[in-house]
Amino acid sequence: MSRTRKKGVKRDPESGDMVAAMVHTTERVEPIRVVVVDDELIVRKAWRHMLNKPDFSVELCADAVEAQALLARGPADVMVIDVLMDGMNGLELLELVKRGRPEIEVIIMTGEARIEDAVRATKIGAFDYITKPFHDVEACINRVRQAARLKRLKDENDALRRRVDDREHPLLESKSPSMRPVINQVRRVARVDATVLISGPTGAGKTALARALHDMSKRADKEFVHLDCGTLAGDVLEAELFGHAKGAFTGAVTDKAGLFEIAHGGTLFLDEIGNMTAKMQAKLLQVLHDGRVRRIGEQRDHRVDVRVIGATNVDLKAMVDQGRFREDLYFRLKVVEIPLPSLNERREDIPQLAHALLQREVKRHGLDVKGFEPACLERLCHHDWPGNVRELQHVIERAAIFETGDELTERSLPAEFHRDLTPPTMAATSNLVDIDLPWKEAMEHAENAVRSAYLRGVLDRFDRNITRAAEHAALDRSNFRRNLKRFLPDY
Repeated sequence: MSRTRKKGVKRDPESGDMVAAMVHTTERVEPIRVVVVDDELIVRKAWRHMLNKPDFSVELCADAVEAQALLARGPADVMVIDVLMDGMNGLELLELVKRGRPEIEVIIMTGEARIEDAVRATKIGAFDYITKPFHDVEACINRVRQAARLKRLKDENDALRRRVDDREHPLLESKSPSMRPVINQVRRVARVDATVLISGPTGAGKTALARALHDMSKRADKEFVHLDCGTLAGDVLEAELFGHAKGAFTGAVTDKAGLFEIAHGGTLFLDEIGNMTAKMQAKLLQVLHDGRVRRIGEQRDHRVDVRVIGATNVDLKAMVDQGRFREDLYFRLKVVEIPLPSLNERREDIPQLAHALLQREVKRHGLDVKGFEPACLERLCHHDWPGNVRELQHVIERAAIFETGDELTERSLPAEFHRDLTPPTMAATSNLVDIDLPWKEAMEHAENAVRSAYLRGVLDRFDRNITRAAEHAALDRSNFRRNLKRFLPDY
């Protein structure tokens, strides 16, 4: 539908001044998409009749399964759900919607004798409730309009917040010469839908760069979906990406949309893409080719409009040469390749990144730290950062949590930053053991500290990928997890 907006200027015939004028322009406005879920046909037909107006688009579902499948194919503004339905009831569907699509406003239908259901629904997150039978049709229509108005107001606020965030991506405000080509590429590529491959060392900021590409694109108001391909086995990865039908395998108790469908209209970021099996590489190539996905256990395809951004910390070209990665997929992914330098190659950015990361941690943990002493920043700038931005983030988070003053100082930083500030005889002991403890207890504490440091270092090196970290440590996953729980419970 469309609506008329009046704006413009004209010259006042008496004074000659330019004054506001009413000029008619036409602006496209999307209809309110309403999904009605009720197992009674007569109720569904009643809603279709009530909302048979130009500013509504109505979809009818007989049960929760139909509703979930409908939402997987596209967005909705408002859902009207009956409480009493066979299978999954309305309150269960409400909880499911609010977990997966919290932006959708939900109106619950309930009988006059079941007001307690309406109270519970509002606690879960329903916008409002309507009692059946419907005595006031106009009131029902207005209730839907109010819910849609609230939903779109939230959407506009989110879009505004994203536009503000576009100007606050620290990576794109870099002062480093090594980042200039990266920034130029991002600003040019963000405007188009080309597939992008981001390469760079672990922790360098590939996820942040992918997010910046999404936020600066025409897809910014849609989903940004992030999946680390290194954390999931082949079959699990396939189910996550493509979804599955009910009963497709043990544990598939309902239909489930995959991440390609969830990212429809937006961006799907596939991190550590080099970890994909040959089967998954072939399936991804097919999706990139024809824009269709098929859920496991289904016979029909779902069309998806998704921009794919891949990332890797390994040399994919070398993997192609070794026969471990498909050459056709490699070239399909690297329509545009953006190599991201390590943090050590862009030290000029450390002060700005440090301030941005500190503000994030202050907000996240509710801290009172205001900034850095100059000497503290100087030490951060000259430190070797094998873990890149992620390591910098961990250092700042830890320092901010334990800081009692207004600013982070040199003493706020971990031991490796100020070993030269401590006399050598003390550094050999106080940084490793607590000399106030008896021998046996001190040695136990020191051994535990070494184990904790080893586990943290291995996890950081492999980007918190437990499978790869366990392989490096020559431990099975369960044993590795037991050690994590014992020696690194807060990680």
